[in-house]
Amino acid sequence: MKRYTKPIHVPEVVRHRRVDASLALINVVFLLLLFLLVAGTLKPPLPEGFAWAETSSDTGSSNIQGSLVLTRTGDIWFEGRRLDEQELSAFLQKSAALSDRLAVQVDRHARMEAVAAFADRLRAGRFRHLTLVTIEADRR
Repeated sequence: MKRYTKPIHVPEVVRHRRVDASLALINVVFLLLLFLLVAGTLKPPLPEGFAWAETSSDTGSSNIQGSLVLTRTGDIWFEGRRLDEQELSAFLQKSAALSDRLAVQVDRHARMEAVAAFADRLRAGRFRHLTLVTIEADRR
């Protein structure tokens, strides 16, 4: 009688690389750096010497993206540059067509007459909801 045999294949032991813990740390640091770079570019730049106005209580919140900045001299800034009268009028017309809400970041040293005059101008320009963005004062 004839015997039939099959060859036996013994699997080779494959050595695994040791897991390097520093690789995960490098990935986390890289993602954190990327997040901080993106987050830093999303905030609109403020005029030089701008100091936030302070309030005694936090009664609301607002998004400062796309908001105007009222400086201590009464100038209006948008996205890091000063708007002249024509640019401001064009911006207000465009914004009023999109929404009846507008947020304005107010400098601490801005004159109240300038704030009131700007609010009157916005009211005449079909804005119904004006948010003055401030920070909460330190309570000591």
